[in-house]
Amino acid sequence: MNIETHNAGLDLLVPEDVMAEEPPLPAQEQIEPPQNAPEALFRLMNIHLIDSLSRGRVQTMGIDGGTALTGRNGRGKTSLLSLALLFAGVEPRDVVSQGKDSFIDYYLPNQTSYLVYEYERPDGTRRLVVVLSNSTADKIRFRFVNSHFRRDMFVTDDGQFVLNKEFRQRLIHLKIPHAEKLVDTYIDYRAIIQGWQPPHVDPTHRRYLLGMSDMYGFTTYNRPLRHLEKLTKGMFSRKANFDDLQQVVADWVFEGKPSAGIQTERKRVENWPRDYNAYQSIKNITPLVETARAQRSELESAEDAIREVKEKFIYLQDHLQFTKAQRESEQLLKQTYLDEETAAHDERALALTQAIHSAQFEIDSCDRNLKEIEAARLDYERKGVEDKRARTAQKAVFEDELRSVGNKLNLALGAAQEVKAKYEQQINEENRLHNEFHAVAIQKADNLREEAREAQSRIEAAYRDALKVVDDSSADELQRLVREAQQRHGDLVRAQVLVANPPVDPSIRARIDNKNLEIRDANKVILTAQTLVGDQQRSVDDLQDRSARHDLTIKAIKESIEKQKGLIAEIQQAHTPDQDSLLAFLRANRPDWSENIARVINPALLYRNDMHPQLTAMSESLYGIALELEFVEATEEADESKLHEKLEDANQALEAFEAQLERAVHEQFELRKSIKAATEELALARSSLTKARSSAQGLERDIDELNEQLSQAIAQALELAQAQLVECERLHGHAQQAHTDLNQRIASKKVALTEQFRQQISEDEARLNSAVREIQAGVDAHKRTRDESIKFFLEQQKKELAGEGADVDVITELENRRADLLKTLKDIQSWSELLSTWQVWKSQMLPQIPELQAKKVQKQADFARDTLLVKEETETWLRKRELVNAAIKECRTAISAIESQLVIVASCLDDRLKLYEPTSRHQAYDSAWEASSLRAAMLTFQQQISEAEAQLRKLTSRMRTAFNEVPLAAPSTYFQDRLHNIRTETGEDVDARVTLRVVEDWFATEHDKSRRLLVADAKTIFGEIQGLHRELQTFNKKLSSFNTSLQEHLEHSSAVFDNLSELKISIYSGVEELDYWSVINKITNDREEWTQEDRLPSVDAVAHLNALLAIWDGNRGINAQFKSLVSIRGSVREQGNFRQFRNRAELENISSNGLSYLVLIILFLGFIGKVRGNAPVQLTWCVDELKAIDAENIVSLCNYLGQNRITLCTAFPDPDAETLMLFEHKYKLDAERRLVHCELALENDATDDGELELAWEDGE
Repeated sequence: MNIETHNAGLDLLVPEDVMAEEPPLPAQEQIEPPQNAPEALFRLMNIHLIDSLSRGRVQTMGIDGGTALTGRNGRGKTSLLSLALLFAGVEPRDVVSQGKDSFIDYYLPNQTSYLVYEYERPDGTRRLVVVLSNSTADKIRFRFVNSHFRRDMFVTDDGQFVLNKEFRQRLIHLKIPHAEKLVDTYIDYRAIIQGWQPPHVDPTHRRYLLGMSDMYGFTTYNRPLRHLEKLTKGMFSRKANFDDLQQVVADWVFEGKPSAGIQTERKRVENWPRDYNAYQSIKNITPLVETARAQRSELESAEDAIREVKEKFIYLQDHLQFTKAQRESEQLLKQTYLDEETAAHDERALALTQAIHSAQFEIDSCDRNLKEIEAARLDYERKGVEDKRARTAQKAVFEDELRSVGNKLNLALGAAQEVKAKYEQQINEENRLHNEFHAVAIQKADNLREEAREAQSRIEAAYRDALKVVDDSSADELQRLVREAQQRHGDLVRAQVLVANPPVDPSIRARIDNKNLEIRDANKVILTAQTLVGDQQRSVDDLQDRSARHDLTIKAIKESIEKQKGLIAEIQQAHTPDQDSLLAFLRANRPDWSENIARVINPALLYRNDMHPQLTAMSESLYGIALELEFVEATEEADESKLHEKLEDANQALEAFEAQLERAVHEQFELRKSIKAATEELALARSSLTKARSSAQGLERDIDELNEQLSQAIAQALELAQAQLVECERLHGHAQQAHTDLNQRIASKKVALTEQFRQQISEDEARLNSAVREIQAGVDAHKRTRDESIKFFLEQQKKELAGEGADVDVITELENRRADLLKTLKDIQSWSELLSTWQVWKSQMLPQIPELQAKKVQKQADFARDTLLVKEETETWLRKRELVNAAIKECRTAISAIESQLVIVASCLDDRLKLYEPTSRHQAYDSAWEASSLRAAMLTFQQQISEAEAQLRKLTSRMRTAFNEVPLAAPSTYFQDRLHNIRTETGEDVDARVTLRVVEDWFATEHDKSRRLLVADAKTIFGEIQGLHRELQTFNKKLSSFNTSLQEHLEHSSAVFDNLSELKISIYSGVEELDYWSVINKITNDREEWTQEDRLPSVDAVAHLNALLAIWDGNRGINAQFKSLVSIRGSVREQGNFRQFRNRAELENISSNGLSYLVLIILFLGFIGKVRGNAPVQLTWCVDELKAIDAENIVSLCNYLGQNRITLCTAFPDPDAETLMLFEHKYKLDAERRLVHCELALENDATDDGELELAWEDGE
């Protein structure tokens, strides 16, 4: 839309000619403050309306310094004034007056409409809050801009308004910093402007709000202006919503926390005293459990002893059976073992002997090879192989030098070369003959070495053949001796079998078997009698347990009767009190006491005789306090009809208890008769058991006599068998000795053959070395002859050369040098075979030295080891043979005592000890165990078991009663569940020991856990109660602090305004009026005592908890809404009249509108001071119809608000100069809703005290 068609001038704050050309704006956001700038505060500077109330215009309403709007009624002054509320966070629906269009239709009618709030921060920078509607015109949004107001933000260069949807692009185009996101919700806007964080927002959004508040907030960090919108709205609407004020106080005290209470479920709190009582009941049976444990220990000791007796019987039986079977075959096994060990010993000895011979041969072979290698090394060293190898490496150098010396020699010889050639030919011939002789000698030596190696091979083969002949020749004799030893071993085994199982008369064993059958039958009778005794004993115990429970029931009924009688006595005392008591006095003298005194008096005072009551003048107060007692319950003593009903109910309950007692006594009498009959039957059963045991003992004595006869017969047969065994052992020893002697003779022959083999090898090596030395001597003699011939030829050569005129010395020197070189080259040539052989020897033979040495050391170690093993094997074998023979002899002695005890052992195990599990205390049979002594011990222990079981049943019956005393508690539930599981899952009978085990399991695993749970729950429950008490105390203290600061403000405010004095607005806490406050106070005091130590609360603390449960609200629980605990009351004195108010209606009706408005302003000012605190914020208040307040108070109000950093904005229809001069910005709203700036002008000279009049800048 082209705005020029609507209004030639967009801003009516200044004349149109001034606005014809807009002045340039500063380039930076920082606006330099004037020299007399006010204090650095957050302050709202201007409100800009873009295409809003006045369509097609940009209008600015100055706020800082105060604003006054005038104009005729109905022009929209109040609507324009209320725009300041939106900046504080008031929602749009509360800004628009009732009956008007919606906020958007009224203030933002177009998509080019904006409301812009320009505010300044303490650093001098300015920010903008731009309010615009969304595309569907059903919701407003907020855009924060980091800049002062600029017209070109909203108006393009061609005079067009910027559309809402293009506003951000316009900011980007102008490079104006701004918030990236639009703020869509009012709570987010309030959080940014007021500088607080809404609850229950995610961390990302919280960080976003913190960042926005830091950049665009209207307060500093940690100085929030929470609930500013409520106070601003209340101030503008002239309505003190006490709910809002209570909410402001509650949020200031606890920073937004709405309430405090006990979060624990009521059921959990109710269950705790029950579990506490159950725990105390179980705790009291601890000595009883210790006594029961002692009884069980005695019972278990007796059972353990009888189980140990059974274990001894089992070990005795196993030992006897095993020994009998072992002794029958042990001699045969030991003899077989002895023969096998003899053969194995011979085989091992032979193998070790052969290994010794083989090791010795290998040692000798290694010695020979090492000696040969060492001899070769010494020979090569003697021949200077290393030096020759070095000289051979210089062969090319020697050849070059030889050519050089030859050339020099030819020059020196000149014409005498023929002489030289003649003698050289003769010398060369001598060398050739010597070389041929030396080659023949070397070949001859090699042939001799080869012949020596072949001879050694033949000797070694002969040695191996000789060893084989020795083994073959002795094999038959060795086998014969082995067969003889085996035959003797068989005879020995048969003799051992006779010793192990000597023949006896079979009739003795038959009679023993018959007696065993008879004693088995007797044991069955004993078992039947024992079962009967056990059944009768359990029957008696069950009847006694029932009787004990009836005793407890009778005791409980009697206690209930006594309690009921005491209750009846109390009711009767209240029904017919003592004539001197206060109750009797009140009934006689104050018939209406139930309406007042009965509602406040301590009931305990009614029965005292020392009160001396007297009638005095009536008063509507209680010691100066007036109380509303309509909803307070009167004490029971005030209603005699109720007392009569309670007395009748108590008598009926007493009669019911007495009837129960009569029935319980009758049942107890019948039970005791049954116990007497069951006890008599138990005595008869025990008598039958004693007779059966006596019969069994007689049969056991008969078996002992037969076992003695059997032992004597076995001893006689054993003596004959042992004599035969001695002879067999002698013959077996002779056969083993012959076998050992033959093995020794074979070993001696092999040693002799080895010595002969070594001697032959040594002789062959000596002959070879002698022949090689003779050949080498012939070569040396031939070499000396050659050297003498060469020496002669050289001397002749010198003579002839001298005759030819040659320089003999030079020639001689050159010839000597050439001879040396030729000799060297010849030696090098002759060394080629030696060096080649040496290289082969060095690479193949020399590395064998470590291997041969290691092999020699290993074989020497094997030789020493095997030699030692042969010795140890022989010694071990002799000791082993002696031990085996001794063991065989011991077996013969032990067999005779075995069978005599097997019958008694089997009888006890099969019959009397069948029901007991044996212990695992012993490891083997003890020879001290006798069947008769074990049987006597068994009978003693059985008697001890019966007595201990009876005593244990009595104790566990009392424990069962303690566990079931508090139904549904943890001990009772645990006890019943455990017993039920034992019956259903294991099928085990729940006897006294099972019951005690369950009780012990409780004390081992659950009792302390139960205590810890009780302590933990107590700490949780009582701690939460203490936390509630602490929070409520904190609430009281902070509320008192709030009230104190508010009173200080009111004292100052009362002196500011005329006709207004003694203004008091008090904020009270309703904490102490809570019905549960006194209880939680006691609980808190008690908790300090028992929480210092890790122990359970006292009985008094539990009683206090029960008292708290009695007043626990079933729906709301124990919960304190902070807002409901705040009570606001006030009073004021106007022109001598004292007036009070407790709600909004009373405040509005306190006096004239002006006085009520002043009181409201003072009240809100006190609250705004607490909300703002010390935040550097200049607030803006909108007060409509300011002139409802008298002129003097208006001046006082403006000054007072200015002192409290509050900018006042107001509107009224009839302007007057005295009021307008109080405001920096003065506007008139014309018929087209245009803002027209007003100026004050003097009618006469400025020095005269003339009246002021208004002058309108637009010419009106």
